[in-house]
Amino acid sequence: MKIGDLVKVSECVDDPYMQDSTVCDCFFCAGKSNRIGLVVSVAPRDAWHVMFDTGMWRLDTVDLDRGDVEVIRESR
Repeated sequence: MKIGDLVKVSECVDDPYMQDSTVCDCFFCAGKSNRIGLVVSVAPRDAWHVMFDTGMWRLDTVDLDRGDVEVIRESR
């Protein structure tokens, strides 16, 4: 990822440890986000600050490696 890239965070999967499996309280679900964000700056430890429709969130290389986030449009 690099500044200016458009990214999409994958949908949540059911977590067997959640109290009520019908409600997810993660940042994206709680804010009813479309999960598409713009990389706005580099963050410490191989991470990036990304602006989503619900606010700023930090993504890192682990998110990319696990496939939880993908670049849907690269900046020029």
